[in-house]
Amino acid sequence: MAKGNGVSKKLLAKKDMNFFAEFTANAAKQARLLGYAVAAGILVVFVVLAFIVAFFIRNSLIKNDIRNLQTLLESPEYASLEDEYKMLKQQLNEMTNYNYALTEMRKAVDSIDPVPTDLPDVIADCIPSDTFITSYSIDRSTLNFTGYSFTYYSPVEMVYLLNQKDVFSTRPTIQTERVVKEIDNIDQLIKDNKIEAINNYYSFEVSGLLVSNVHVSITRLQDGVEGKVLLGGIETKTVRAGSSYTLSDITEITYAGVNYKLSRIVVNGVQVEEGSFTKVMTDKQFTDVPGGNDEVQLYYSVAPAEG
Repeated sequence: MAKGNGVSKKLLAKKDMNFFAEFTANAAKQARLLGYAVAAGILVVFVVLAFIVAFFIRNSLIKNDIRNLQTLLESPEYASLEDEYKMLKQQLNEMTNYNYALTEMRKAVDSIDPVPTDLPDVIADCIPSDTFITSYSIDRSTLNFTGYSFTYYSPVEMVYLLNQKDVFSTRPTIQTERVVKEIDNIDQLIKDNKIEAINNYYSFEVSGLLVSNVHVSITRLQDGVEGKVLLGGIETKTVRAGSSYTLSDITEITYAGVNYKLSRIVVNGVQVEEGSFTKVMTDKQFTDVPGGNDEVQLYYSVAPAEG
């Protein structure tokens, strides 16, 4: 029994030693973890303090820059900038209006097409052999001439030849009338010692519109402001009657250092509908067939600043 009790005490003592060793190891591990946590906390505090110090220094530098800028703006050099800006803006408006007036006068000149100087020669080349012209007149875009012919179809032939040379823009009117001389005796056929043997012939009159041009004036204005704020002078395009014209790169412009974006288009006082305007913004161009001397107004709004 005594021997058995001794073995039990040794076992108990061994268990106690194992327990204390394990407890000591866990305590050391916990101490290391606590040290790591404390070090991490100190590092976080240091980083936060560093950010605070950096922010304080940056804030001080910004305030110093602001003070320097205020001092600079209050200096005599910059005190009159606003007045100079207003003066320059006024000068720009005056120059723009002056340019607009000049281009408007130029538009009036460009809208008048001179009569082709070679038109009389073209008419002479197209006269049939049995026909002669007694008179002709050219009034801007209209040609009128009268004459006589020995055949009914010669005036029609002459108009055909003129059309082959692109003289008329539309089908001219031809009025032909037969002329008959009543003869009582042979002496009526004698004039200036010459015999007029043919007493039946045709008189005719032709009137038609000449091939001409139409003129399209383009004006750029600022939209959404009171009064007429011009963005440059008038641009004039000369277009063959019945043909189309195209205005390219009109969706965005820069005038006097300011960026503008196209907001609407008005042609002869009528605003282009939304669907057509959307197509213009997509294609970045405007195409139309003028019915006459058209006036196109392009309205722009100030483009928002990028960023």
